[in-house]
Amino acid sequence: MKKKLFLFFSVVALIIITGCNNNAKPSSTGTNTSSGSGSDSKEDLKLSENITSSGAITADGKLVVMATNGNNVAVDMSIEVEFYDANGTIVGNGNDMLEAVGPKAEIATEIYGTPDSFNNYKIYVDVEKTDNISYFDKLELTHNNNGEDIIVQVKNKSDDVIEYMDVSVVYYKENKVVGYDDDLQLDVKAGRSGNFTLHFPYDKRYKDVSFDNYKVYINQAYSYNY
Repeated sequence: MKKKLFLFFSVVALIIITGCNNNAKPSSTGTNTSSGSGSDSKEDLKLSENITSSGAITADGKLVVMATNGNNVAVDMSIEVEFYDANGTIVGNGNDMLEAVGPKAEIATEIYGTPDSFNNYKIYVDVEKTDNISYFDKLELTHNNNGEDIIVQVKNKSDDVIEYMDVSVVYYKENKVVGYDDDLQLDVKAGRSGNFTLHFPYDKRYKDVSFDNYKVYINQAYSYNY
């Protein structure tokens, strides 16, 4: 598992998703609200209108957040989650930061800090237009299930070095999320590929979990705009 980058933006957009008990079949419903301040707030709030997200709980009890950038520009996406018990008392929190998420791109990220026991959760997604260079439109994705792992290759079709490339996989059983894994590569040269090995899912006892489908996501592919 990769180490997550924890950064914090001023609040520019807010999406709240309420989840179910982590011992039951996961589901989520949501309403969208927005808030912001400063000279860029109107632009950021407009960007937030085109962000959708949802949550699902894996067989090992972790929360996976899936989100879509419906905008025509790349955005930085800050995700924060609060976890609550049946009485509405907060029992944990977690966050993640994804930079330069491409236009119309879908992402999936596991929330580190998911508590062992919780009943509900709220997902907050803050977005703003990125200052980094996004390469989502210059990638070629291929993947293969070799019977032991999911092998993913992302070719850099740009003329630049992509400094940070991050992919993930979400596993499904009968259309229900059961597992997740991710991997990253740094400094992928022009014309070369980032190569990733994503492991099969397991439960809380580290026993293998069967799946009948999976989906690969490119979460980040960017360089800093110095």
